[in-house]
Amino acid sequence: MPSETAENTPAMRQYHRFKRRHPDCILFFRLGDFYEMFHEDARIGARVLGVTLTQRTEGVPMAGVPFHSAETYLRRLIQAGYRVAVCDQIEDAAQAKGVVEREITRLVTPGTLTDETLLEEGQENPLCAVAVLEKRGEAGLAWTELSTGAFTVARIAVDALADELARIAPRELLYAGEDEDAEPPERIAQAASGLALSATPRPPGDFRAEEASEALKRQFRVASLAGFDLEEDDPAVGPAGAVVRYLLETQRTADGAANERIRHLQPPKRFRRAEHLVVDQTSLTSLEVERTIRSGETAGSLLGALQGCVTAMGKRLLRHWLCYPLRERAAIEKRQDAVAALVADTALEGRLREALDGVQDVERIAARLGVGRATPRDLVALGTSAGRARALADLLAESPALGPFAERLRAGLASLDELAARIGAACVESPPAHMRAGGLIRDGFDESLDEYRSLQRDSDDWLARYQSRLTEETGIPTLKVGYNKVFGYYIEVTAAHRDKAPDAWSRKQTLKNAERYITPELKEYEDKVLSAEQRSLQREQTLFAELCEEAQGHLEALRAFAAVAGELDVLACFARHAVRRGHVRPAIADEPVLEITGGRHPVLEQRLGEGFVPNDASLGTGSSSEASLALITGPNMAGKSTYIRQSALITLLAHTGAFVPAESATVGVTDRIFTRVGASDELHEGQSTFMVEMTETANICHHATARSLVILDEIGRGTSTLDGLALAWAIAEHLAARGCRALFATHYHELTTLAERHATIRNLNVAVREWGEEVVFLHRILPGASNRSYGVHVARIAGLPDPVVSRAGEILDQLEVRSAAGPDPSPAAPESSGQEDGQLSLFTEYVDHPAVDELRQLDLNELTPLAAFDRLRALKARVDGR
Repeated sequence: MPSETAENTPAMRQYHRFKRRHPDCILFFRLGDFYEMFHEDARIGARVLGVTLTQRTEGVPMAGVPFHSAETYLRRLIQAGYRVAVCDQIEDAAQAKGVVEREITRLVTPGTLTDETLLEEGQENPLCAVAVLEKRGEAGLAWTELSTGAFTVARIAVDALADELARIAPRELLYAGEDEDAEPPERIAQAASGLALSATPRPPGDFRAEEASEALKRQFRVASLAGFDLEEDDPAVGPAGAVVRYLLETQRTADGAANERIRHLQPPKRFRRAEHLVVDQTSLTSLEVERTIRSGETAGSLLGALQGCVTAMGKRLLRHWLCYPLRERAAIEKRQDAVAALVADTALEGRLREALDGVQDVERIAARLGVGRATPRDLVALGTSAGRARALADLLAESPALGPFAERLRAGLASLDELAARIGAACVESPPAHMRAGGLIRDGFDESLDEYRSLQRDSDDWLARYQSRLTEETGIPTLKVGYNKVFGYYIEVTAAHRDKAPDAWSRKQTLKNAERYITPELKEYEDKVLSAEQRSLQREQTLFAELCEEAQGHLEALRAFAAVAGELDVLACFARHAVRRGHVRPAIADEPVLEITGGRHPVLEQRLGEGFVPNDASLGTGSSSEASLALITGPNMAGKSTYIRQSALITLLAHTGAFVPAESATVGVTDRIFTRVGASDELHEGQSTFMVEMTETANICHHATARSLVILDEIGRGTSTLDGLALAWAIAEHLAARGCRALFATHYHELTTLAERHATIRNLNVAVREWGEEVVFLHRILPGASNRSYGVHVARIAGLPDPVVSRAGEILDQLEVRSAAGPDPSPAAPESSGQEDGQLSLFTEYVDHPAVDELRQLDLNELTPLAAFDRLRALKARVDGR
């Protein structure tokens, strides 16, 4: 147990007071040049941060990090899932009487990061709040990106909650909980399952409509929420108010005082799902839109393949556009027009990228201004970036398609020019990282600062001139003006000339052979020089704060500039890919059609280059085939999965306004993309691979419309062959009846007969060439059905042992013979296998028999009962092999 003395020092009493206020946080307690952690916080800090665990006094574990590099350590704690309360000294230790006054200046949590060192420039960092209204079957959502000020609210069906959370990808999720240990409600926990986020309970009162509404009105200084398209009883009001209250709690002023409002937070915008093509959580994963399934990395994903933006705003917006494609034809074509203009004028595209390349992360810098955490480098970067706005607007005016962007910029040009001129006049071009040592403000900008700096630089010259003047005035040839750390500045006169010292001089020190004096002028100069460095720094800090305050007056223009720059960056990125990769502008149709000529996978084409084999696709009303569902058969590794995925990715890209990898494409406006591909399970939820497959397929069957695109890969393979075939058959018929565009890859060749029964179903197959025992997959999709899967050949390529492959070939030959001649006992197994007769009957469950074909051809209307009995007896005899 720690000693009573150790825990009852004034500093430790202060520490415990703050720790009680924030028991769920690691407390960074400022002591001199370090942030110290104590007790369990110290043990956690030592383990996570790799710092030394020591003791303040016996029984009080302590670990510390230097305050000037605290951001590095904060980042590591946040990444490890911890929240941190930062307790700073808000009083000058030199002037403190007793214990230094301290206060919590900020709470650092995963969803409230703003500092550049804590964030990835190309990734959003949303804070989200959610409330579920079970009786209404609705959920209210609100999410904000504090590092940019964006604020969005939504009212959605509870069933859509998981999909929306996956697209938002929040770093921190707020929910109503009675205490800091409260678990999320089951609905919220299920929706957030699998997402990398920190769940934070908040007092239920924060979510109550009345309190939440008042918090929103205070934040945005309005009397009603109607202007934000929010009714008082809207499910989104509670979460929106909870977000605002959480931000006010975590974002404090430099002296630890609570903020009245978050100045850079934008008014909430209503998210309307109907305005976007919905790509649900399953499809985001299956299509590898943001990251690959195998590695979880961005490299190899659609986002990684397209990422070529030069600004941080553009990098974040590209991800947003891919997760939230547009659904309205006019909005899509507006983006396409801009991309087309840049594709047609590559010189303009190059100049645009060059102009954007120097634009810093204006969005996040403006946000740091709003919460009082901007650095000198932020300020200079803001001024430099704002100074590029006019040239950028002039450049855009050269293209009619880009003219609207120029107009949006011009609306704030006067404000941006003023800010750029002010910062440029005040600040050096190469600013320091922080204001602890000054060095930001130019010489000549501020008279007081220049005087302080002059005193520091020119003190020797001044003293020499002063000594020369005194010598001349007094006639004392040995007079000296000097300085030491004990007595400061002095005038020294030898004993021989002591009588010549003027009466106005004050004796300061008597030496054996000399006297030392001080004059009011010298004393005044001493005060100035000795305090010049401190005053210089204080003056710079004051000027910096004033410049930041001025810059906050330009937040609206800065936000608009950042938005335009981000959009232009993504559009230029699209154009650059179109030119380099031969992408084309897709026609957007109102009819539910998908017509692709020479389509390519946007990720694989970069890896394989000219080795990638393009393919056509034709589905839906108005297509060349008029079929809405295509069944694709053929061997594994031959390209079926690539084909169906590339069709979905081309559809998705078309809805973002991008050009697509194809020779030509017509894409009908699509409401949702559904996918069921790959094998996965949720064992922790008690769900097998087959259960997950059926759950995802059920979602498709319930919600797919005539405007949806569905891609299915190997439905039914997770259960017995008969069950799987039956389910795949019924699902295909159901989707064909719904009329949704669907691509269905399968190894159930029996399904190919559906094309004979349904005009809306067509067969496709993967071309294969055989030379003896060698098989070559051509990766070309052709009309018609395939009757072989070539599984044994794929197994050989995969490296299965030769004896296993050879035995599989023998069994396959026997099964194929029986497929034509009728069922026999199962193929004999090797003696060493121990298999019993009938062990392989699974393989012959669907073998066709001539008797079945004969039975299909019977016309019962033309048979008498006696003739029917005779035919039945004959058929039974054939089945029995007699």
